[in-house]
Amino acid sequence: MVQTTIADHPYRDAIMAEVHARPVEIVPETCRLRRLVVVMPPVAGAMLAVFERFAAFCAEQDLPLPQPDTRQHSFGGAGRQVTWEFHTEFVTVTWRSELDDNDNRPDGLGLEVLADGLLIGAMRLDVIAETTIPDRLVPGFSLPSLCLANVEAGKAQIATDFVPDADRFTRFELAAGGLTPLRRSIIVRRILEIETYRTMALLGLPLARSTAPELRRIETELTALMEELSEATTPAAVQAALDALHALSVRSSQMSERLGYRFAAGHAYGDILRVRVQGIRESGTDRGSTLGSYIGNRVDPGLATCAAMEKRLAVLSAKLERAIGLLNVRIGVDMQVQNAAVLDNIAQTSRSQFLLQRTVEGLSTIAISYYLLGILSYLLAGPLEELHLHKTMALSIAAPFVVLAVWLMARAVRKAHAPASLH
Repeated sequence: MVQTTIADHPYRDAIMAEVHARPVEIVPETCRLRRLVVVMPPVAGAMLAVFERFAAFCAEQDLPLPQPDTRQHSFGGAGRQVTWEFHTEFVTVTWRSELDDNDNRPDGLGLEVLADGLLIGAMRLDVIAETTIPDRLVPGFSLPSLCLANVEAGKAQIATDFVPDADRFTRFELAAGGLTPLRRSIIVRRILEIETYRTMALLGLPLARSTAPELRRIETELTALMEELSEATTPAAVQAALDALHALSVRSSQMSERLGYRFAAGHAYGDILRVRVQGIRESGTDRGSTLGSYIGNRVDPGLATCAAMEKRLAVLSAKLERAIGLLNVRIGVDMQVQNAAVLDNIAQTSRSQFLLQRTVEGLSTIAISYYLLGILSYLLAGPLEELHLHKTMALSIAAPFVVLAVWLMARAVRKAHAPASLH
């Protein structure tokens, strides 16, 4: 029996590796985790460069080297477990230590590798053995923004206020005493991701707010220009309006290019954020809001602002395209009218030239016939006198034949030149 071999799809290994690209790391019953979120410069090769620098750091410190396609790499040292994660445009550095570790920027993490990046988020998560948040920890949070919710059907509790401390770290407390080691580790990872994607999702909001005045100016200029189009009756005025529309279109395109990726990334991060919030399966308490409710009330309006800005840009681009199209059609119609007028003038000129040519040909026939009759009068003077014939009568008889001969000759010449004129 002949066995059939089916070749692997070229993406099969990559798809399988994606399932294990960021494995969950088991965390102990009590620990303190910190995470930094660093956005890399938006230039080609930035993430590859930081990965190469990180690999060089690992080699210098005699640490395990990351594989070329690694998206998460962990190593230990000095009482800490460190995890680097590489994303599309940002890098997270997370380290785990004892609860009494107060060093927010310890050495040996490789943070110097991220010198050309920008810090967008920092958080601290304390995992404690209790099943509920102790009362002694609650006063450390800001009451107006306190989030304190049950997790996993009351087996754990989480608390935060999303307010950075003096070192610019956002503090979280997780009482995970009722969770298994695996569920505790999964919840810890989801909480870290919630804060990570919360900051990344809103990265486009300041950009949208700073760009709103420029967008409003373009919209106002377009409205005024559209109102003036009815008064543009001359070709010069129409061309000036078209140039102005092209200038607005360039400004709009530059704005869309600047904001398009940021808004698209914000939508993606917002979707991931909602999934991660749902993943902790929280429920409310009488001591604060839930993370989902608090984040929804703060993050969703920001994402809605970005979405509204994106929609306004799309509408503006459509208006500009439609206005430019209408003006191009108008210019095309005007050109057709002008071309028709020019062709009509050319036709009239050609007809006039034709009539003038026929007139000249007729006059030329008469003139040539006159001169030929004059020559004949001299040529026939002697013979007619010898034959005793009347000279005037002879010329009168010859005149019609001379005129007919000249006319036939002119016609033959015109027909001979007709093919050449057509070419």
